Amino acid sequence: MTGSVFRLGLLMVLLAGITQARGLRADAGTPVLLAAGALLLCGLFAGKVAKGMGLPRLTGYLLVGVAVGPYALGFIPGAGVKGLELVKGLAVSLIALVAGTELHLGLLRRVGARVAILCATVCGITFCVCFGTMVALKPVLPFLTPMTMPQAMAVSALVATVVVSFSPTVTIAIVQETSARGSFTEFLMALVIIGDLFVMVAFALAAGLTRASFGGGLDLGALLGGVGWELFGSVGVGALLAIAMLLYMRGVNRELPLFLVGLSFASAEGGARLHLSPLLISLAAGALIANLDEREGARIHQAIQRAGLPVFALFFAAAGAGLKLDALVTVGPAAALLVGLRALAIWLACRRFAPADDARLKRYLWMGLISQAGVTFGLAALVTKTFPSFGPQVEVLIVAMITAHELVGPVLTRRALSASGEIRADEGVESA
Repeated sequence: MTGSVFRLGLLMVLLAGITQARGLRADAGTPVLLAAGALLLCGLFAGKVAKGMGLPRLTGYLLVGVAVGPYALGFIPGAGVKGLELVKGLAVSLIALVAGTELHLGLLRRVGARVAILCATVCGITFCVCFGTMVALKPVLPFLTPMTMPQAMAVSALVATVVVSFSPTVTIAIVQETSARGSFTEFLMALVIIGDLFVMVAFALAAGLTRASFGGGLDLGALLGGVGWELFGSVGVGALLAIAMLLYMRGVNRELPLFLVGLSFASAEGGARLHLSPLLISLAAGALIANLDEREGARIHQAIQRAGLPVFALFFAAAGAGLKLDALVTVGPAAALLVGLRALAIWLACRRFAPADDARLKRYLWMGLISQAGVTFGLAALVTKTFPSFGPQVEVLIVAMITAHELVGPVLTRRALSASGEIRADEGVESA
């Protein structure tokens, strides 16, 4: 660990020198190349340091990204961080593909109904708590103050829907890192995945109601059509993706890691342009392959283990670099209140309504539901795009909450898996 700390410190000193030199020269390289190289190297060493301290590697990636990013030390330019959006889409697709290979029909039969009921309960309680808090904060939140009460309630419902969301990306990454296996891990993974499906549908409905409250009218047909296209269209494209993978593995069967990276990149970019969910596309593809041919599903799992480390390290380091620390200053008190109440609501819901046949679910499940990441970021950006008059201020509030959840959530998720007794290896997959 000492060697990794020394190398990480040396890298950051070198990065500071490069940043100074780049400020003096016009030909010192593009911001995206500088950001990618620096975040990848620093992320890999920071992950080793975090592991040596008993923390998830993912936490090391995030923290070093925050440190060298444009909102802290400023070694990485903001333009460079924005240019890494392609890597983010690729990483989410690869992680979702691995998660899909874990979704066997046997698992869904064992926990499907119980997970869906608990998920609806947790999401409902958390939504009510966050919605009530937002309405109560109307006099002190600048974007809510000038609104009528119906408008403020609609916007509060929209915000509450976003902040309810969990993070399949973070949860699955921690599960892969720790090689956790067992009924508790299966229940947690299924819950965060189903939870985000609930949130996507609820967000579309809340956005439609908010638009209607500001005089935009409620087009129920278009609203339901959009939700249906995102859900069922994503599953359909995922099925086509699964067929392509199976044909390749049975016909060509060469350079599988490279093929999966390329296909995941194409699905992430194509899905976004078609207004589909890259997460659902890859999740559906992995699940279909796992249930059609379990052996090929295991091969995909192993191939992503070999190819995913640099992608995941860069993805989470870039996510850390993109956290807007100045947002914590402007909306800090309101964000801190919502973060605390959200965690309390999740804890109470799990303690009260988690299945009683496994005491671990009541004690530790809530810790695995705190993280927020890619999906929440995407929904926050969509609020800004859909409602330009107040959306940017809403996004600042949500991003401030994500900042806290991204830094605390991975640690809590790993603690939950450890307390459940299902971590099988310290090292696990080195992809997170």
